[in-house]
Amino acid sequence: MVKMCVQEIKSSKIILFIIIITLKAFGNAVFVPEARAGHVAVIVGDQIYFMGGSRLIPATNPIKSPIRVYNLSDEVFSLSLLSQFSTSNPPYVDLSDTSARMKYGSEKGTAVFGGPNRKNVYLIGGVQQDLALLNKIDNNITVTSNQTLMIEEISKTYNASDQFIYFYQSDAEFWSYPQDQVGIPPTRRRSTSTIIDKNGIIYIFGGRTQIDTGSPTFTCYNDLYTFNTMLLSWQNINAVNAPLPQSHAAPVLLPNGKILYIGGVSQTQPGLVAELIDMKNISVFDTISLIWSYKHAVLRDNSITIQPRIAHTATLTSDNNEIIIIGGNSNYGYNLTAVAPIFVSLSILTEPYEYSELITSGDKPPPLAVHTANLYKNYIIIAFGNITSDSTPPVEMNSRIYLLDIPCKTWVTTFTPGNSTCNNGSNINNGLYINSVLNIIKIVGIVVGIVIGIVLGIIIILCIFKKINDKNRSKQTSLRKVEPLQ
Repeated sequence: MVKMCVQEIKSSKIILFIIIITLKAFGNAVFVPEARAGHVAVIVGDQIYFMGGSRLIPATNPIKSPIRVYNLSDEVFSLSLLSQFSTSNPPYVDLSDTSARMKYGSEKGTAVFGGPNRKNVYLIGGVQQDLALLNKIDNNITVTSNQTLMIEEISKTYNASDQFIYFYQSDAEFWSYPQDQVGIPPTRRRSTSTIIDKNGIIYIFGGRTQIDTGSPTFTCYNDLYTFNTMLLSWQNINAVNAPLPQSHAAPVLLPNGKILYIGGVSQTQPGLVAELIDMKNISVFDTISLIWSYKHAVLRDNSITIQPRIAHTATLTSDNNEIIIIGGNSNYGYNLTAVAPIFVSLSILTEPYEYSELITSGDKPPPLAVHTANLYKNYIIIAFGNITSDSTPPVEMNSRIYLLDIPCKTWVTTFTPGNSTCNNGSNINNGLYINSVLNIIKIVGIVVGIVIGIVLGIIIILCIFKKINDKNRSKQTSLRKVEPLQ
């Protein structure tokens, strides 16, 4: 009987191990990230990775003050785009408990996907903050009770590294930086206009430095650097007729090798306030001829005005005929209020390029800025960001993702890979039903797993007790056998 129980225990351990692994997999699916802005998002294969960003400090946290409104994040989490899901509960997977966690708190960098194996995410510039040092400051009452001293100490947490470029290897889930780089990289900066071409060459234009990047003087740049991810080489392209120093322009790479820079702010000299760039004035860099040029877009309807903006996104649709621009801030340097219109279409099918308001239906996002936009098949995936208003600075962040079904210009609440609601109007309802069924199956699976685990635990405990009792009986029997006669 003991032998049989031992065998049962071994079998139970194997079953329990399987249950634990299964529960862990389900457990990852219920990770709910905090609202954030200034993060980066990159699609690698059929996974979208979210990294870093700034998060509002809760009002209940004693460290919150007029100079401590946000905390930077070093988190990394992903979302599979292979399966259907609802935007109300995307199955995020938290990778931050592994070597995937970022080396520093990070925001307002830019990220692109590529490299020799096409599995690397390259993080360019941005604000870097030493979170370990920041934690020590937050726990030092001498510092936190003195605002002047706190500002001085917090400034020391920024610019935590001299490295301008890091890469995340998605298959191995770790961070590093390119070794044996050739050439001289640009000075560390944030809010650059960065994009990568099909040959693995990253184009980094403009950007800015200020206190959060280790510079006492606010300075914008108009230099253009390339980084070859195959050769690990830097090059400063000294092309004539470059735009004014600027930051926050949204870059779009066209199939003909030209990069459009839309919106942002420009500066005439270091230390001066930057001014918003007219959205109709588009800077163009030709990656083949290495020449700067300029285009002037027009309005399809002169009754509307396309407000200048920063912290917006610009996404080229898969037919290469249209650029969809979403959100951003206006009134730069003041209240960072919402822009109008929030959704904009730039037709590039013919010249001159033509702006119009993008009319959409469905579950629209609120006015957003410092969010991300990623193209995947027929969807633009909008994630997180500051929620802006018409008159006051942002005081709320978005915790959701939104899906724009491009062919029908409809915001949908169910992600269905490869399917458009235009082709089948019942897709949304069917999707919600299927997603609900899948969620129920997951819940039932978890409950069944827990019940099985408890039952197996009881069986194991009973077997152990039985084994102990059998040993005790055996000892008592042996004692009776050797007991002397009275």
